[in-house]
Amino acid sequence: MNRETTFAARIAFRLPQSLYDKLDMWADEEDRPLANLIYTLVKQAVTERERELTTTDLQKEMN
Repeated sequence: MNRETTFAARIAFRLPQSLYDKLDMWADEEDRPLANLIYTLVKQAVTERERELTTTDLQKEMN
């Protein structure tokens, strides 16, 4: 994560305890804060969605 990036928004959300526990264990296994793991997962999901949308747009243009 780029330390120079300014963060514009904070969000709060609730997780079922079982999901929280799994994410917390994952973060511990990777020796990083839970918030950092969640940030990374969200960022990866957004990147993947953008890739899928781009692929879909290209396929539509080709048809």
